[in-house]
Amino acid sequence: MPTSKAEEILEEIKTLLGDGCAARVERNSVLPEKIPSDGLIIIYDGDPGDPDLVLGGFGSAYYQHAIEVVVYMEEGDPAQRDQKFDALLLQIGAALESHADLDGLVAGLTYSRPEISIEPVIGGPAIKTGTIILIAEYETATPLS
Repeated sequence: MPTSKAEEILEEIKTLLGDGCAARVERNSVLPEKIPSDGLIIIYDGDPGDPDLVLGGFGSAYYQHAIEVVVYMEEGDPAQRDQKFDALLLQIGAALESHADLDGLVAGLTYSRPEISIEPVIGGPAIKTGTIILIAEYETATPLS
């Protein structure tokens, strides 16, 4: 069954991070009750934004698709949690840099440091979370392809 370019890109990011990171990688899932000890990465579809179209609306559509990659780390000791979280960010960065064009699917892939927060959990260790916004620039034949 054929898939859209956006779907191909999202699946490629999931595969890339799954192969390059110790954490469990999921897509569009809800936060589980327990975070795996190596962390959790959830990729959300994000916002492709409005396409740039060729004058007249015929021909290719160009996107700067903002994809959310949310990173979770749960650990009883805050210092260990911070260290494991940072190590996971390094793994994500190395995986993304190793295939910056997602094997030809995108013209460019950019990202920045995540916005980080600490989520308290009643009766359990706090969860450190960060949202990385990946910007995938790509062209499709039509807005829905």
